[in-house]
Amino acid sequence: MTAPRLLPGIRLQDLVVMTKLTSRDWTLDPAKGEFISTRTGKPIRFHTNDGGYQVVSVRFRGRRVMVLRHRAVYIAGACRTYSDLPTDFDLQVDHINGDLTDCRFENLRLITARENNRPRSGYMLRFFSSDEVARLRERYAAGVSPQEMAEEYGVTRGTVWRLVTRRTYKEVP
Repeated sequence: MTAPRLLPGIRLQDLVVMTKLTSRDWTLDPAKGEFISTRTGKPIRFHTNDGGYQVVSVRFRGRRVMVLRHRAVYIAGACRTYSDLPTDFDLQVDHINGDLTDCRFENLRLITARENNRPRSGYMLRFFSSDEVARLRERYAAGVSPQEMAEEYGVTRGTVWRLVTRRTYKEVP
């Protein structure tokens, strides 16, 4: 089966994973949450990014695509054909036990972004109150860098940037 062209609503990394599986370049061990290269017989080596997620860079149609391990394991375990791929960009793969390194299929579920941002949905680096968000925005307006605040709160710079630029927590004044 040949891989379809990019389809509306399907993430590129999902398409990459499905292509690797259908072309039999990768096989999945769902009990361990590990992908095995059929060419080498060895596990695919993922590294941990700044957010704590395991990723691998894969060449696909002449470009590099970052593939998240937990999302790849979920796609490999839940989807049999390209038509099974999730078509809603709002859907995220959540670690049920909160451990970002535990990528066993049984520990993963597909939920909305809103559900994933609730304190009990799984592991969260930090849950900001409305007062904390307002304080971050005030400090940013006063010239404090997102990197400096990120280090102080123990989150990524991108998290602080999304808060101070109102990409998240839009309801906070």
